[in-house]
Amino acid sequence: MKKIILLFSLMLIFNYTSFAQDEDEFNIGGGSSSDRLIHIAYSPSTSAIIGLQVGWLGNNGGVLRGGDLIDAGGLFLAARYNNRDILNLDRLSAVLGVTLQLTDFAHVYLGGGYGEYKYPYNEPTILPDLEISGVEIEGGLIFKIGSFTIHAGVSDLDFQQLDLVGGIGYTF
Repeated sequence: MKKIILLFSLMLIFNYTSFAQDEDEFNIGGGSSSDRLIHIAYSPSTSAIIGLQVGWLGNNGGVLRGGDLIDAGGLFLAARYNNRDILNLDRLSAVLGVTLQLTDFAHVYLGGGYGEYKYPYNEPTILPDLEISGVEIEGGLIFKIGSFTIHAGVSDLDFQQLDLVGGIGYTF
């Protein structure tokens, strides 16, 4: 399953960048309305203190304002990590997905990837540690205020572990 997700992710990135370069619309920082913005954000969740979200955001006014769907699209990659020394659980996730600009200041994102969650019981019990691993789905909203971004969303690991995700970032 991990190999399939990795292969799909690489194919998606290759196809997206190839199409954008063929159309000559992947001009980051050039100043025209069809540019994409680079987005970097600190992105923790309720079970992981260390988190990062990076990617490209559309910058054409948004599809709700009549912008082109291709120009309004982008990609994102989110990764989160936690170990027992920080919180009393182990958490790892990596998600790749797409973004879509709705308006000048709002983007929606949705992606999938792989995640692991392990909660050890502190006291000796007959219950084994809670361990979940598998498909992770994440989605939410990114609000752009000037060059800064605020995002909020939800992440679900194998339909068993739900995390709230949030963060603050910067675009350039």
